[in-house]
Amino acid sequence: MLAASRQPLVILLAGDELTRSITTSCLEMSGYDVIGARTAGEVESLLLAQPGARRVDVLVTDADVRDTVDGLSLATVARCLDAEVGVVYTARSPRLLDPEALVPGALCLRTPYHGHQIVALVGTLLAPSAPRSDLDRAAA
Repeated sequence: MLAASRQPLVILLAGDELTRSITTSCLEMSGYDVIGARTAGEVESLLLAQPGARRVDVLVTDADVRDTVDGLSLATVARCLDAEVGVVYTARSPRLLDPEALVPGALCLRTPYHGHQIVALVGTLLAPSAPRSDLDRAAA
């Protein structure tokens, strides 16, 4: 559960500058703190620095980003470091993502998306009453 004194922290991986900017603005206007990144390597560095830094609540990762660490496997790295981090995958064709490569409880969203859609998914992941089984069904 989140401490009442801080806003939830979202790390956003979006390879496209415009998408990253618009999504960051939408999430910030909805009360989230956002750290945006262009590459999966940048996000991996942020996640690895996490023990001395602030806890990441949700990772929004573009599954289409290809880097030293790709956007799809980045969620696995995040979950290895913190089993409770929420994950939203974005992709041009989410139905083509290998279900075995997705972390349990993750949600998927087709790109391009509207800001309200990503805000709603992040909110769903952070809702204290959302049973994990409901999130697993939503990700299917």
